[in-house]
Parts: sequence; C-alpha cells; structure tokens
Amino acid sequence: MSALFVTGTDTGVGKTFVACALATALRTGGRRVGVMKPVETGVVDRPEDALRLAAAAGDASPLDDICPYRLRAPLAPSVAAAGEGVVIDVDRLVQAIARRAAGVDVLLVEGAGGLLVPIAGTTTFLDLAVRAALPVLLVGANRLGTVNHCALSARVARLAGLDLRGFVLSQPAAQTDESSATNAEVVATLTGLRCRGVLPHLPDPATAATLLEIDDLVDG
Repeated sequence: MSALFVTGTDTGVGKTFVACALATALRTGGRRVGVMKPVETGVVDRPEDALRLAAAAGDASPLDDICPYRLRAPLAPSVAAAGEGVVIDVDRLVQAIARRAAGVDVLLVEGAGGLLVPIAGTTTFLDLAVRAALPVLLVGANRLGTVNHCALSARVARLAGLDLRGFVLSQPAAQTDESSATNAEVVATLTGLRCRGVLPHLPDPATAATLLEIDDLVDG
C-alpha cells in the first residue's frame, strides 16, 4: 500500500495530465492504481478531472469514492462549497484516503490548484496532505515564472514537514518561451528536488507516461 499527493504550483499547470500519465506508467508497471480527486470544482455535469484519472488508472470504483465533493462554481473549494451550502468534512476525506489506499498498490490523490488553496475555512490542501501523511509530487508549468512558483511551493511543503518526492514540469500549451530550456535545471538546483520529467505539449497522457522517472517515486 502506498499513496502520493499530486499538487500543482497553480491552476492550469497540467496537474491532471501529469497525474494521468503517472497512473498510466504505474499501471503499465503492474501496479493496482487507485485515484482520488477529493474535491473538484467547476463541475457542470460530471467531474472531468476525476473521470480522466479513473480512466488512466483503470479504477472502476464508485464516483463518490473517487471524487467525494463535486461543486459547480469554478472557485476555490471553500468558496464554492459556501456558495452551495455544502460543508466539506476534511476528517471524512482523510479517512477516505486511508481506506482507499488500503485497497490498492498505489493511490494517487490529486489536489486542486496549489497547496494553499482552502478546502474548508482555513484548512488547505497542504493541511490535508499533512493529516493524511501523503508524500508529494509537485507539478509546474514549463514557462516563465515557474522557478519562483516551484520554489515557493517546495518551501511551504518542507516547512509543513511533507516528504517531497520531486517535481515534473509540464507544457499545457503548445507555445514555449526561452525559459523552458533551463527551468528544470534551475528548479532542481534551487530546491534540491529531483526532476521526474519535463513533458512537452502532447496529445495524451499515455505518450507522456514513458517520459516520467517513476523509480522510487512511490513506496513498495
């Protein structure tokens, strides 16, 4: 049994794409992979991120187990929940993560946005990762500004005592800028984190799966 929290430096950095690629890579390696998107916002009909994760992992669990809270407004979970009169029970999420992790070889838990996005009140995804004792994979977009975003995220994670397993730089858009050639090296030097992959703009996570370094990324 193992679990990993996949978090982004911000929204729109390719976090779900990387999580799907990771699920594919682990599954191809013979692991039984489970996934969770504890809270998904901006859900019009069905939670698209959670469904992509489930498809990549081959996780046929009930949707309520994969994505316990689904909210309509494309806002931070605490704000979206308040607007809909929903109370997000963080204790329930911690228990659900432990229960789901016990039934698979690897459980991938994807956050929403970055570590300090609030889930309920002042409780953030950082707090959820700490309470659930989840090691962390950091995802940033390979563009100008990511050095600062990655370094800030790594620092706050370490201050909270989280186990950082490395970072991945993704390219959500086809366009690149001059920084993309050096970002990974600078982030690795600045944070001391291992780069687990630099992904170009690709059409599907299955292709990206082969570009990730997953040895010793998860326990067991």
